[in-house]
Amino acid sequence: MQDVYSVDPGQLAPSVLKMEETEHVQMKIQDAIPSLVKDNVKIKLWVSDMCLHNMSSQIDFLLMAKENGLLADNALFVLTLKCVVGKSKTAFDAQAEQTVDTLKDTANVYGVEIMHLFSNRSGERMVMGYIK
Repeated sequence: MQDVYSVDPGQLAPSVLKMEETEHVQMKIQDAIPSLVKDNVKIKLWVSDMCLHNMSSQIDFLLMAKENGLLADNALFVLTLKCVVGKSKTAFDAQAEQTVDTLKDTANVYGVEIMHLFSNRSGERMVMGYIK
């Protein structure tokens, strides 16, 4: 069993590929979830920094992983939401809050926080929490 599964349809840096505890699953997340479930993988920490046209897809993939049994109970999640509408902090914050409200309405989550980290671009928001 691996410690880290890196799901990405693209190539990884050679330095990451040679890490023994990391397995590159070279496919899209929607294809990787059933494959990992079949291999009896249980994810305790879900980190996603996908570039998606619709930031709510981050939530959809997290929920898909949970519904398919890929996530361990009380898994920690860290999502980078990439806001695409507007140009102000207020607009970006509102989009992130709306997306997180949808998550809270549809999943058993707790400890959810929205942050704008120093390393985030102006339209990115980091969302962390736990999913039961």
